[in-house]
Amino acid sequence: MKMIKKIFLTAALVLAAGVSNAFADVKLSDKSISVIEDFLEQKIPFSASDTPQDALDLLDKWIADNQADIDSLTEVEQMVLTNLIDCEIYTYRIQMPNTKKELIKLLGAQTKVAADYLEAHKGESLDKWIYLSAGSVTSVYMALEPLKTAFTYGYSVRDNFQKAVDLDPYFSYGWRNLAQWYFYCPGFLGGSKKIAKEYFQKSMALAKKPSDVYESTILMSQVFYEDKKFEDCTAYLNLAEAFTQGNNCYIQFVRSVNAKGESIFKFHGHKADK
Repeated sequence: MKMIKKIFLTAALVLAAGVSNAFADVKLSDKSISVIEDFLEQKIPFSASDTPQDALDLLDKWIADNQADIDSLTEVEQMVLTNLIDCEIYTYRIQMPNTKKELIKLLGAQTKVAADYLEAHKGESLDKWIYLSAGSVTSVYMALEPLKTAFTYGYSVRDNFQKAVDLDPYFSYGWRNLAQWYFYCPGFLGGSKKIAKEYFQKSMALAKKPSDVYESTILMSQVFYEDKKFEDCTAYLNLAEAFTQGNNCYIQFVRSVNAKGESIFKFHGHKADK
Protein backbone atom coordinates (compact mmCIF):
# COMPACT_ATOMS: atom_id res chain seq x y z
CA MET A 1 0.00 0.00 0.00
CA LYS A 2 2.88 2.39 -0.70
CA MET A 3 0.76 4.71 -2.82
CA ILE A 4 -1.87 5.03 -0.12
CA LYS A 5 0.75 5.84 2.51
CA LYS A 6 2.05 8.60 0.24
CA ILE A 7 -1.40 10.25 0.14
CA PHE A 8 -1.83 9.91 3.90
CA LEU A 9 1.59 11.33 4.71
CA THR A 10 0.98 14.33 2.47
CA ALA A 11 -2.20 15.20 4.37
CA ALA A 12 -0.63 14.52 7.77
CA LEU A 13 2.44 16.66 7.12
CA VAL A 14 0.36 19.59 5.91
CA LEU A 15 -1.84 19.33 8.98
CA ALA A 16 1.21 19.34 11.23
CA ALA A 17 2.46 22.50 9.51
CA GLY A 18 -0.76 24.38 10.21
CA VAL A 19 -4.16 23.01 9.29
CA SER A 20 -6.07 26.29 9.20
CA ASN A 21 -3.82 27.83 6.59
CA ALA A 22 -3.40 24.65 4.58
CA PHE A 23 -7.10 24.10 3.96
CA ALA A 24 -8.42 27.55 3.10
CA ASP A 25 -10.59 26.12 0.29
CA VAL A 26 -13.30 24.01 1.88
CA LYS A 27 -15.17 23.24 -1.35
CA LEU A 28 -13.92 20.42 -3.51
CA SER A 29 -13.12 21.04 -7.16
CA ASP A 30 -14.98 19.36 -10.00
CA LYS A 31 -11.81 17.47 -10.85
CA SER A 32 -11.45 16.04 -7.35
CA ILE A 33 -15.11 14.99 -7.28
CA SER A 34 -14.57 13.26 -10.62
CA VAL A 35 -11.58 11.34 -9.18
CA ILE A 36 -13.56 10.45 -6.05
CA GLU A 37 -16.57 9.25 -8.02
CA ASP A 38 -14.36 7.22 -10.33
CA PHE A 39 -12.80 5.56 -7.29
CA LEU A 40 -16.20 4.74 -5.85
CA GLU A 41 -17.27 3.12 -9.12
CA GLN A 42 -14.26 0.82 -8.77
CA LYS A 43 -15.98 -0.80 -5.79
CA ILE A 44 -17.76 -3.08 -8.26
CA PRO A 45 -14.66 -4.37 -10.11
CA PHE A 46 -12.79 -4.60 -6.77
CA SER A 47 -15.45 -6.94 -5.42
CA ALA A 48 -15.41 -8.94 -8.66
CA SER A 49 -11.94 -10.19 -7.72
CA ASP A 50 -11.34 -13.81 -6.80
CA THR A 51 -9.90 -13.03 -3.36
CA PRO A 52 -9.65 -10.07 -0.95
CA GLN A 53 -5.94 -9.75 -1.77
CA ASP A 54 -6.76 -9.54 -5.48
CA ALA A 55 -9.19 -6.72 -4.67
CA LEU A 56 -6.47 -4.86 -2.74
CA ASP A 57 -4.04 -5.36 -5.63
CA LEU A 58 -6.60 -3.80 -7.98
CA LEU A 59 -6.98 -0.90 -5.55
CA ASP A 60 -3.22 -0.33 -5.63
CA LYS A 61 -3.30 -0.45 -9.43
CA TRP A 62 -6.07 2.15 -9.56
CA ILE A 63 -3.98 4.46 -7.36
CA ALA A 64 -0.90 3.96 -9.53
CA ASP A 65 -2.87 4.56 -12.73
CA ASN A 66 -4.35 7.77 -11.32
CA GLN A 67 -1.32 9.05 -9.39
CA ALA A 68 -0.83 12.14 -11.56
CA ASP A 69 -4.43 13.26 -10.99
CA ILE A 70 -4.18 12.48 -7.27
CA ASP A 71 -0.99 14.50 -6.92
CA SER A 72 -2.70 17.48 -8.56
CA LEU A 73 -5.42 17.62 -5.89
CA THR A 74 -5.30 19.93 -2.90
CA GLU A 75 -4.40 18.47 0.50
CA VAL A 76 -8.00 18.48 1.70
CA GLU A 77 -9.10 16.73 -1.50
CA GLN A 78 -6.38 14.12 -0.97
CA MET A 79 -7.55 13.73 2.62
CA VAL A 80 -11.10 12.99 1.46
CA LEU A 81 -9.86 10.45 -1.06
CA THR A 82 -7.59 8.81 1.52
CA ASN A 83 -10.50 8.55 3.97
CA LEU A 84 -12.50 6.65 1.36
CA ILE A 85 -9.55 4.50 0.27
CA ASP A 86 -8.87 3.48 3.86
CA CYS A 87 -12.49 2.37 4.22
CA GLU A 88 -12.10 0.19 1.15
CA ILE A 89 -8.90 -1.29 2.56
CA TYR A 90 -10.85 -2.18 5.69
CA THR A 91 -13.53 -3.94 3.61
CA TYR A 92 -11.01 -6.48 2.33
CA ARG A 93 -8.33 -6.56 5.04
CA ILE A 94 -10.92 -7.41 7.70
CA GLN A 95 -11.65 -10.63 5.81
CA MET A 96 -8.01 -11.70 6.16
CA PRO A 97 -6.34 -13.16 9.28
CA ASN A 98 -4.15 -11.13 11.64
CA THR A 99 -4.92 -7.71 10.19
CA LYS A 100 -6.63 -5.97 13.13
CA LYS A 101 -3.49 -4.25 14.48
CA GLU A 102 -2.57 -3.01 11.01
CA LEU A 103 -6.07 -1.65 10.48
CA ILE A 104 -6.20 0.05 13.89
CA LYS A 105 -2.95 1.85 13.10
CA LEU A 106 -4.04 2.88 9.60
CA LEU A 107 -7.58 3.94 10.49
CA GLY A 108 -6.66 5.50 13.83
CA ALA A 109 -4.10 7.77 12.18
CA GLN A 110 -6.49 8.82 9.42
CA THR A 111 -9.32 9.38 11.88
CA LYS A 112 -7.08 11.84 13.73
CA VAL A 113 -6.24 13.63 10.46
CA ALA A 114 -9.95 14.02 9.71
CA ALA A 115 -10.85 15.03 13.28
CA ASP A 116 -8.08 17.65 13.40
CA TYR A 117 -9.28 19.13 10.13
CA LEU A 118 -12.90 19.32 11.27
CA GLU A 119 -11.89 20.87 14.59
CA ALA A 120 -9.86 23.54 12.79
CA HIS A 121 -12.87 24.36 10.60
CA LYS A 122 -15.57 24.13 13.24
CA GLY A 123 -18.51 26.38 12.40
CA GLU A 124 -17.63 26.59 8.71
CA SER A 125 -19.68 25.19 5.87
CA LEU A 126 -17.66 22.36 4.35
CA ASP A 127 -18.15 20.21 1.28
CA LYS A 128 -20.47 17.22 1.76
CA TRP A 129 -17.61 14.87 0.80
CA ILE A 130 -15.50 16.13 3.69
CA TYR A 131 -18.24 15.31 6.18
CA LEU A 132 -19.09 11.99 4.52
CA SER A 133 -15.53 10.72 4.26
CA ALA A 134 -14.56 11.82 7.78
CA GLY A 135 -17.59 10.05 9.22
CA SER A 136 -16.86 6.94 7.17
CA VAL A 137 -13.23 6.44 8.16
CA THR A 138 -14.04 7.16 11.79
CA SER A 139 -16.94 4.71 11.88
CA VAL A 140 -14.83 1.77 10.67
CA TYR A 141 -12.09 2.69 13.14
CA MET A 142 -14.63 2.73 15.99
CA ALA A 143 -15.56 -0.89 15.31
CA LEU A 144 -11.99 -2.04 15.98
CA GLU A 145 -11.34 -0.22 19.25
CA PRO A 146 -12.80 -0.54 22.78
CA LEU A 147 -16.21 0.97 23.43
CA LYS A 148 -14.71 4.16 24.86
CA THR A 149 -13.64 5.01 21.30
CA ALA A 150 -17.25 4.76 20.18
CA PHE A 151 -18.29 7.10 22.98
CA THR A 152 -15.55 9.53 21.92
CA TYR A 153 -16.46 9.67 18.25
CA GLY A 154 -19.97 8.22 17.91
CA TYR A 155 -22.09 11.35 17.87
CA SER A 156 -19.63 13.25 15.68
CA VAL A 157 -19.95 10.47 13.09
CA ARG A 158 -23.73 10.81 13.12
CA ASP A 159 -23.50 14.59 12.89
CA ASN A 160 -21.07 14.42 9.96
CA PHE A 161 -23.37 12.10 8.01
CA GLN A 162 -26.34 14.30 8.87
CA LYS A 163 -24.52 17.40 7.64
CA ALA A 164 -23.71 15.63 4.38
CA VAL A 165 -27.36 14.83 3.62
CA ASP A 166 -28.50 18.25 4.84
CA LEU A 167 -26.22 19.75 2.18
CA ASP A 168 -27.50 17.31 -0.44
CA PRO A 169 -30.83 15.59 0.32
CA TYR A 170 -30.36 13.42 -2.79
CA PHE A 171 -27.02 12.04 -1.59
CA SER A 172 -27.60 8.27 -1.67
CA TYR A 173 -24.17 7.51 -0.23
CA GLY A 174 -24.82 9.88 2.67
CA TRP A 175 -28.19 8.35 3.56
CA ARG A 176 -26.67 4.87 3.37
CA ASN A 177 -23.99 5.80 5.90
CA LEU A 178 -26.43 7.62 8.18
CA ALA A 179 -28.66 4.53 8.10
CA GLN A 180 -25.77 2.37 9.27
CA TRP A 181 -25.08 4.71 12.18
CA TYR A 182 -28.68 4.38 13.38
CA PHE A 183 -28.55 0.62 12.87
CA TYR A 184 -25.34 0.07 14.83
CA CYS A 185 -25.96 2.54 17.66
CA PRO A 186 -27.82 1.12 20.70
CA GLY A 187 -31.29 2.52 21.19
CA PHE A 188 -30.48 4.06 24.57
CA LEU A 189 -27.77 6.12 22.87
CA GLY A 190 -29.97 7.33 20.03
CA GLY A 191 -29.91 4.42 17.62
CA SER A 192 -33.07 3.18 15.94
CA LYS A 193 -33.63 0.17 13.68
CA LYS A 194 -36.82 1.84 12.43
CA ILE A 195 -35.00 5.00 11.35
CA ALA A 196 -32.17 2.90 9.92
CA LYS A 197 -34.58 0.97 7.68
CA GLU A 198 -36.21 4.19 6.54
CA TYR A 199 -32.84 5.64 5.57
CA PHE A 200 -31.67 2.42 3.87
CA GLN A 201 -34.82 2.54 1.77
CA LYS A 202 -34.24 6.21 1.03
CA SER A 203 -30.68 5.48 -0.09
CA MET A 204 -31.97 2.72 -2.37
CA ALA A 205 -34.63 4.99 -3.89
CA LEU A 206 -32.10 7.78 -4.54
CA ALA A 207 -29.38 5.51 -5.94
CA LYS A 208 -28.54 6.37 -9.55
CA LYS A 209 -24.86 5.58 -10.01
CA PRO A 210 -24.04 1.86 -10.37
CA SER A 211 -21.93 1.81 -7.17
CA ASP A 212 -24.79 3.37 -5.18
CA VAL A 213 -27.31 0.85 -6.51
CA TYR A 214 -24.86 -2.00 -5.91
CA GLU A 215 -24.01 -1.10 -2.30
CA SER A 216 -27.59 -0.19 -1.41
CA THR A 217 -28.75 -3.56 -2.76
CA ILE A 218 -26.22 -5.46 -0.62
CA LEU A 219 -27.15 -3.54 2.52
CA MET A 220 -30.87 -3.99 1.88
CA SER A 221 -30.22 -7.74 1.64
CA GLN A 222 -28.84 -7.60 5.16
CA VAL A 223 -31.82 -5.61 6.41
CA PHE A 224 -33.96 -8.47 5.11
CA TYR A 225 -31.63 -10.95 6.83
CA GLU A 226 -32.07 -9.15 10.14
CA ASP A 227 -35.85 -9.34 9.63
CA LYS A 228 -35.52 -13.09 8.93
CA LYS A 229 -36.79 -12.58 5.38
CA PHE A 230 -34.17 -14.92 4.02
CA GLU A 231 -35.67 -15.36 0.55
CA ASP A 232 -35.65 -11.59 0.03
CA CYS A 233 -32.09 -11.46 1.35
CA THR A 234 -30.98 -14.05 -1.20
CA ALA A 235 -32.84 -12.30 -4.01
CA TYR A 236 -31.12 -8.99 -3.27
CA LEU A 237 -27.69 -10.62 -3.05
CA ASN A 238 -28.36 -12.22 -6.42
CA LEU A 239 -29.28 -8.80 -7.83
CA ALA A 240 -26.04 -7.32 -6.51
CA GLU A 241 -24.03 -10.25 -7.80
CA ALA A 242 -25.39 -9.61 -11.30
CA PHE A 243 -23.29 -6.41 -11.37
CA THR A 244 -20.19 -8.58 -11.53
CA GLN A 245 -21.70 -11.40 -13.58
CA GLY A 246 -21.52 -13.86 -10.71
CA ASN A 247 -17.84 -13.58 -9.77
CA ASN A 248 -17.74 -11.62 -6.52
CA CYS A 249 -15.45 -12.31 -3.55
CA TYR A 250 -17.22 -9.73 -1.37
CA ILE A 251 -20.72 -11.15 -1.86
CA GLN A 252 -19.29 -14.64 -1.32
CA PHE A 253 -18.00 -13.29 1.98
CA VAL A 254 -21.42 -11.83 2.87
CA ARG A 255 -23.05 -15.16 2.08
CA SER A 256 -20.53 -16.96 4.30
CA VAL A 257 -21.29 -14.57 7.18
CA ASN A 258 -25.03 -15.16 6.72
CA ALA A 259 -24.45 -18.92 6.64
CA LYS A 260 -22.89 -18.65 10.11
CA GLY A 261 -26.09 -17.11 11.44
CA GLU A 262 -25.40 -13.37 11.43
CA SER A 263 -25.79 -10.38 9.16
CA ILE A 264 -22.91 -8.34 7.83
CA PHE A 265 -24.01 -5.66 10.29
CA LYS A 266 -23.31 -8.01 13.18
CA PHE A 267 -19.98 -9.04 11.66
CA HIS A 268 -18.82 -5.42 11.34
CA GLY A 269 -20.21 -4.51 14.75
CA HIS A 270 -17.95 -3.99 17.75
CA LYS A 271 -14.88 -6.17 16.99
CA ALA A 272 -12.48 -5.14 19.73
CA ASP A 273 -13.05 -8.37 21.63
CA LYS A 274 -13.41 -10.65 18.60
